[in-house]
Amino acid sequence: AVPIYISETAHPKIRGSLVTLDAFNIATGYLLTWILSYFFTWRMTAYLLTIPPILLMILLLPLPETPYWLIENNNFKKAKESLQFFRGKSYNITDEYDEIQQKHESKQNQHSKNWLEFTIKRIFSSAFLKPFLCIGIVFGLNECLGFGPLITYTYEIFDETGSSVEPGIGLVIIASIRVVTAGIIFPFRNAFHKKHQM
Repeated sequence: AVPIYISETAHPKIRGSLVTLDAFNIATGYLLTWILSYFFTWRMTAYLLTIPPILLMILLLPLPETPYWLIENNNFKKAKESLQFFRGKSYNITDEYDEIQQKHESKQNQHSKNWLEFTIKRIFSSAFLKPFLCIGIVFGLNECLGFGPLITYTYEIFDETGSSVEPGIGLVIIASIRVVTAGIIFPFRNAFHKKHQM
């Protein structure tokens, strides 16, 4: 839910960068979990790990709905207020708001004519198909590499293979490497984006 919220509220110039932070946050979550599990019992670890989602819920409560969602539900006044909230009081939101509204109106006009035709055209359009295939290929490769089962049974692998590394420490090392790798994506993505803009 958080990546969707970011994508609908962040400014287009920084939207891509903020969404990539999700991978870093997930990696950090794994690291935190395995550090806690090294020092505490599984029950205490479970109790402690309820704190971050509770904090997230509390912090999300005062935030408004996204401008996109509000426009989709024809609540235009609140959509303007929401966009102004995320951009700041001194920011001129007119152009961005008009663009969001135009996209919504265009979508409604196309949708009302022929829902099935509109859906098929949208699915096979390059604007949808190209990023979907890119994400699909990366996701498929990730699944084929068996990362999910590997993470699940990492402790048993360290324990049963007779590794000199203590299983709990091994988990922390792997999680730390993942955090570093995920952290590299953020500056690399920005450098790659700037290079292609030149």
